[in-house]
This record gives sequence, C-alpha cells and structure tokens, in this order.
Amino acid sequence: MTQLAAERISLAYDTATIVSDLDLTIEEGTITTIIGPNGCGKSTLLRALSRLMTPTSGAVMLDGQAIHDLPSREVAKRLGLLSQQAVVPDGVTVEELAHRGRYPHQAFLQPPTERDRQAVEHALDLAGMTGLRLRPVSELSGGQRQRAWIAMVLAQETPMLLLDEPTTYLDIAHQLEVMELVERLNRDEGRTIVMVLHDINEAARVSDRLVAMRDGRIVGDGTPTEVLQPELLTQLFGVACDVLPHPAPTRCAGYCVPRSQAMWGRAGERQGSTGFAISNARTGYGPTVVSDDLTLTIPGGRITALVGPNACGKSTLMRSCARLQKLGAGTIHLDGKSIASGSHKALARRLALLNQEASAPEDVLVEDLVTAGRTPHQGLLRRWTREDEEMVDWAIRQCRLEELRYRTVGSLSGGQRQRAWIAMSLVQDTPVLLLDEPTTFLDIAAQVDLLDIIWKLNREQGKTVVMVIHDINLAARYADHIVAMREGRIVAQGTPETVMTCPLLHRIFDVDADVLLHPELGTPMMVPLRSVATVPPVAVQAAATGVAAPA
Repeated sequence: MTQLAAERISLAYDTATIVSDLDLTIEEGTITTIIGPNGCGKSTLLRALSRLMTPTSGAVMLDGQAIHDLPSREVAKRLGLLSQQAVVPDGVTVEELAHRGRYPHQAFLQPPTERDRQAVEHALDLAGMTGLRLRPVSELSGGQRQRAWIAMVLAQETPMLLLDEPTTYLDIAHQLEVMELVERLNRDEGRTIVMVLHDINEAARVSDRLVAMRDGRIVGDGTPTEVLQPELLTQLFGVACDVLPHPAPTRCAGYCVPRSQAMWGRAGERQGSTGFAISNARTGYGPTVVSDDLTLTIPGGRITALVGPNACGKSTLMRSCARLQKLGAGTIHLDGKSIASGSHKALARRLALLNQEASAPEDVLVEDLVTAGRTPHQGLLRRWTREDEEMVDWAIRQCRLEELRYRTVGSLSGGQRQRAWIAMSLVQDTPVLLLDEPTTFLDIAAQVDLLDIIWKLNREQGKTVVMVIHDINLAARYADHIVAMREGRIVAQGTPETVMTCPLLHRIFDVDADVLLHPELGTPMMVPLRSVATVPPVAVQAAATGVAAPA
C-alpha cells in the first residue's frame, strides 16, 4: 500500500500564500474528499501531494520519503493524477491519450506491450470510452473529454489516485458512474482515493472521510455525518445551508441545500422581446450531425435551462444560437430577426455567450479579461468612457473579483477563473445571456451568488437568459422554463414542476432518483440514487411536458 502525508506544508504562487502550515495524512484504503470554497487551496494541495508543486516550507512524504527526492517515473508508478485543467494537443485520439498513462511502466523507446494494451482496454472500458477510442479528443464534448482523461489515469494502474473534480462537465448519469467506479476501485481493488469535489452531497455519499478547507487551512475533518453540519457548512462557504434527511441509506444521513438571497416572483419583461424561434434546424460539427429538424421556441424575458446527457446537443444548440457554428439547415431568429443577418459585432451587442471551455493567455490580468467584454461597444471613433469603466467595476464586484483584479488568469483556481469569464459576459451588457455550464468549478456559495445575479438581471431588467446546466436542481430552482434533450431531440419542455419528475429523469439520464421539496421554494429537488444500465420505456404524458414522447 502507498502512504502519503503532508507535513506542515505551506504553498504559494509568487508572493501569494495559498496553504499555510498544513498537516494531512491520507489513510490507506480509504476514499478521502477535500471540500471547500473556491480559492481555499484544495487543488493547490492536491498538486503538492502529486509532486507537481514544491512547498515553500514543510514536505510531502510518499512511503516515508520526501516526494521531491524521488524520480518522477517512480512517483508516477504509485500516484495517478487527474488534473483540473489538462490540455491535450490537437489530433490526439482517445486511445492515444489513454496510452500516455502507460509511460511510467515503459522503457525509453519501448513499443507498447501486451500488458500495456490490456491496461488501456480495461481503462477505456471502465471509463465508458471504448466506442469513442478513435475519435480525436478535441472533437469530444466536455463530458466525453473528461472521461477520456479519466481513462488515461486508470491506464496508469497506480495504487493511489488523486482526482481533481473528476465529475466536471459530466451529466448526472456519468457523474454517478464515475462515483460508482471510484467506489469499485476502492472496494474491489483496494486503491486509495483522494478527491477534490465541489458537489458536497456526492462527496458525502461516497467518501469515508471529508476534509474541509478554508483560507488555506483545515477547518473540519471527519466522517461525512460529522462534517455535513449546518454550522460548519455556513462557516465553510459563507452561505446558510440546510441539511435535510437523505432519502436513501448512505454514508451520510444528510443532504445539503444552500439558501438563496433572491426573492422569488414573476419573471421580468423586456418590451419587444420574443426570444429565440428555432425552425427545422440542423446543428453539428462539419459532417457530424448532432440535431436535425429541430424546432423550438425559447421565451423572451424568461430564464430557460437546457438539460440532458452529455453530447445530446445542448452546447451545440447554444453555439448555433450565438452564430459560432453554422446551421446545416433551418433558421434561428432572435426577437424576430435572423441571427445570420448583420455583423458579428452587431450580434455581440444583442447577446453574450459564456463558452464552456473558454481560454485566455495565462499572463492576462483579470481586469483586462473582464474589460474585453466591452469590445462590441467600441468603434473607430468611440473611446473608452465612464460608462465602460462603471460596467467593468460593477461586473468585478458582482463576481467577487475585487481582490483578484490584478492577478493573472494563470494564477487563479478553476472557480476563480470561471468567475472572471462570467464577469466578462456580464460586462458585455446585452439583453440576452447565453451561459454554457456557468456553475462549472464553482463552490456552492459561488453558484448561488452567480445564479442570484442572473435571476435579478432577469427579474429587474427583463434579460432573456438561456443556460446549459448539468445540475438539474439548480435548473429547477432558477429556471422558469426547462427544455430536456436527448440524442439531439427535445424530449420534454415546460415548468420545473412538470418536467423534473422521476420518470423523466429515468428516461433522459438513465438514473433512478428520489424527490425532495426545496425548504424555501417548494420546487422539486432530484436526489440521484444510482445509474441504470438498461432503461425501460417510460411514457411521459404530453399534457404534463408539452411534448409528446418520441416513437
């Protein structure tokens, strides 16, 4: 068994100390999950534990030796790391990426052995990527890409796995599958698992131990039941949380629900807004068709959530609405005007898009990234104005970036970086917001903060908001209208109460779930229980969903 411990380590980026004088011993054969708010040091700690970062003081010990005194290849035989923001060169296929996990076991210039091929086959099968093995990673959806990286880590065949947000971009079914895989690797193969997760309910469901961090220090450490307490969660995230009884037997009897500051009421109205009218649209990438003959009306002045499994066409539809992908057929109109008419700059004054995997040079300052959102309002004769400055200041405040304003993007955590991109979208000041997975990498407090902002912009200014979101409970909580998709088709649409039902969740995501009611709002909250290998046909009443079940 592999032993791993941090002994009084401090970690810093440049002059900014992230983790201070921290001790942590990982118990062999257990699942340990590190939770906490954005920027608290979770991912930084995981990088140090995996030898990717050198402590400014203290040491990380692997099997009794300082990890930085060991050869990289030797460490890679004992520890496998799934990083949060991994990048793969264009053209690399899923199978080739998985083979890269075998490098610690290969001699220089040695061709793959039969053992290597078996390990890769097993890893692809476990990650559910066998059918996509020949696809370039760059052509995959966000969720498929995440599973490709998981396959690479599994192919490494290490006794300990360090997983930084392994469920990022995954739909509910694949989140459950990954967590069930983690449990199997631990239970059946004895592997030690250390994870960073923002979903504290999933963390509590599968973990033996939770380590709660805030401001670079451990403020809670124990079993899920011991850590998932309202007082500790409020201290941890800075937002009041309710802990409801969990509907199923798990390691933790509670289910955490953060409270909101928003006052619920009727959706705002924007004069002249009719929203999107999508008619007979064919969407896709090059010769690959994702959706065909798609017809849909997205109401103006409302918040609409697009939900569905990975690769069902949600993000592709969103990018098509923003004119980033050309339609193969059909039309898309926004407020009665074709999005294909006029310049891209003119369209950028009508709608702002938060892309799922946006990137920027690592040395760009947060302030400069946010300021770039004002570009559509600039021109040859228009100079920077006081209005521009006020919008930038407002967006930075709304996204709680004041202390990060002059930091480089490369020095930010995943959640902090996401908030910077969101601020850039808000500063664009458009009547329409298209948000593709806006809550990715965000802790529960930041998720509520962001969606409260979006909700207020809708209610007070009548902005039309369309979100692709994998967290169906956030969709049910904030959306007026939900569109559920599967395999490029619309399966159901309507209010959260009529769409988010257990039969529909079973049908769309292949999962079983139970239903709780939100303690403040009475809206449905789905608690996923397990993934389902084979989904029996489930009739969804057209009267309840607004769309007849497809044949």
